[in-house]
Amino acid sequence: MLGRFVMASEEDVWVSRAKEGDQAAFEAIVQRYERQIYSFVYRMMGDADDAYDLTQDCFVRAYKSLSSTNHELNVSAWLHRIASNACLDVLRRRQRIRWLPWDPVKHDGMLEAHASDDPERLAVARETSSSVQDVLNRMSPRNRLALVLREYEGLSCEEIGDIMGLSRSAVKSVLFRGREEFRKLYLDAQGEVA
Repeated sequence: MLGRFVMASEEDVWVSRAKEGDQAAFEAIVQRYERQIYSFVYRMMGDADDAYDLTQDCFVRAYKSLSSTNHELNVSAWLHRIASNACLDVLRRRQRIRWLPWDPVKHDGMLEAHASDDPERLAVARETSSSVQDVLNRMSPRNRLALVLREYEGLSCEEIGDIMGLSRSAVKSVLFRGREEFRKLYLDAQGEVA
């Protein structure tokens, strides 16, 4: 708990200094969240090039709008909201939503290494990930966004509410409907009765 307060106050200092024009402070924010935002955008877009471009766009938008933020800024939620809006804008323009599984071979090098990586486990994880992504492909965008933020990004209901512009109780409702939609679609895909 204490580590979270120290981290938050450190981020508050970065934000304050970045608002005053300190580029090194904004770079510290970028370094802290770049991998997390890239991972989120990749899950939304399903393409590494799109994820790279939109991640960069997210931080450019963040830099430009930093001066209009309040002093109690939740940096993670703010960046996720900017990223989700950028993704949804692109997806609306394309009039389609595509989800591809996270490719551990291609993308895990960007994240911290796992001590227990082994080929069998990796193969099972890929198969499971592919099934999950197939179900996510068929879900409504709103339910999918809420589930990705909760299950892949590990965000709280309050943080998801900040990103999606919903109250905490509305987030819980969307998550409930999303989980029910996921369960039904998953069972249908497996040939089981819901």
